[in-house]
Amino acid sequence: MKIYKKLIQLLVAVLPLCIHTNAQTISPDLQDRDKWRLVNRIAQPVTEEGKKGIRVSETPNDGAMILKDFEFGEGIIELDIRGKNVLQQSFVGVAFHGQDSSTYDAIYFRPFNFVNTDTARRSRAVQYISMPGFPWEKLRQDHPGKYENKVHPVPNPDAWFHVKITVTGKQIKVFVDNAGKPCLEVEKLTGTTKGDFALWVGNNSGAAFANLRITRRSTGTSAATIPYGNNPETGKYFNAGDARLYYEVYGNGDPILMLHGGVYGYISEFEHLIPKLAENHRVICLATRGHGKSEIGRQPYTYKQRAEDAYSLLKHLNISKASVIGFSDGAYSGYKMAALYPETVIKLVAMGAGDKKNNASTERFNYNETDLLKTAGNYFAGLRKLMPEPQRWNETLAMLNNLYNNDVISNETFEKIKCPVLVMAGDKDNYSNIDKVVSSYKQIPGAMLSIIPGCGHVIFYCNFPAVWEAMKGFVNNEIKKG
Repeated sequence: MKIYKKLIQLLVAVLPLCIHTNAQTISPDLQDRDKWRLVNRIAQPVTEEGKKGIRVSETPNDGAMILKDFEFGEGIIELDIRGKNVLQQSFVGVAFHGQDSSTYDAIYFRPFNFVNTDTARRSRAVQYISMPGFPWEKLRQDHPGKYENKVHPVPNPDAWFHVKITVTGKQIKVFVDNAGKPCLEVEKLTGTTKGDFALWVGNNSGAAFANLRITRRSTGTSAATIPYGNNPETGKYFNAGDARLYYEVYGNGDPILMLHGGVYGYISEFEHLIPKLAENHRVICLATRGHGKSEIGRQPYTYKQRAEDAYSLLKHLNISKASVIGFSDGAYSGYKMAALYPETVIKLVAMGAGDKKNNASTERFNYNETDLLKTAGNYFAGLRKLMPEPQRWNETLAMLNNLYNNDVISNETFEKIKCPVLVMAGDKDNYSNIDKVVSSYKQIPGAMLSIIPGCGHVIFYCNFPAVWEAMKGFVNNEIKKG
């Protein structure tokens, strides 16, 4: 880690999923037909080698066996699977976060590749997909080797093998035959956080399934009982010039302003952070323009505008000084706010936001209503119900594209920041890679850095305990009054 010349903090402990509370484990009877709904398949009870389960038929096109009246968000899925060693006729696994029969995430195996003499095929033994926007063909073409891998230890392709899949926020890990290390580790490609669970088989494939156990977990009861982002008990509006913006306030104490991410982001993404912070602070959550219950306004989006909106909210609440916590889009807004209003921002936590230079060669954003509804229809349908101007959604997406493609947050902003700053990111962040994050950290005088290992962009969903451990000392230090 010598490249981090001014490194203050590097968090390396990854806390296991088992620290989550409120776990519920079920073992649904695979042979009870009343509990399951079949899609493009028939199923027959089977008992093989002491395993009592179900065998799903082989038929053209994908098929599923969906567990009725059950919603899976995050937790652990364990089961035994038996496919066969026949090329292109054994695609077997599970689907989750299903919104309908064509919109879901899935992990599946290709047993015919387990011991294939072709090393390229062996590296395609386990696969993640997110339908309909990210089928295996697109993922292999755009991100070769990222969403598929070989399996270890290597099972007999004609025999039963044991699978464990952990889903923690956006982080998915796949283990085979009780291995200590995952054979596949990916970050979810859509914003869906819950939905149907199903046994899944691909084109011309059948399979046997047994010993299914599903453990649903959450990080507490607060997220389930408080409708963050749509809370009539605390939600209010203020006038930010050409737009009415929505905000919520929780807890008491020194103020902390929360700035959420863009497009997929909203106040609700802080559902686990808010109750923790509210134990000692007055937590103010702003819905940025065009997100959730806030209006869009008529002016093009800029980070200067977002910083001014946040500053206006604090003035509206008669708050002269506050700490700021921002994620992604909100972190860039936090950088700009700290630079423009140094007398107001006491300290800043910036998550998932690195050096953002004006570079036309980088990938251009092109968010649009059609694509987002295809990839995460139910999620965005819920957000649209909150919008005061849903007919302008494509307009706000176009302004967000312009913001992300053209606005700059780099040294011209970083050098003006005077407050303490904690820069945080996952080491596998695809939106703002670690080099850009480290670059921003180096340019901010006296900044601290915390890298959450094994995580992508949404670090507080990937490993909330590690994020909180890195953050709490920084935000809970006594705030100097002035």
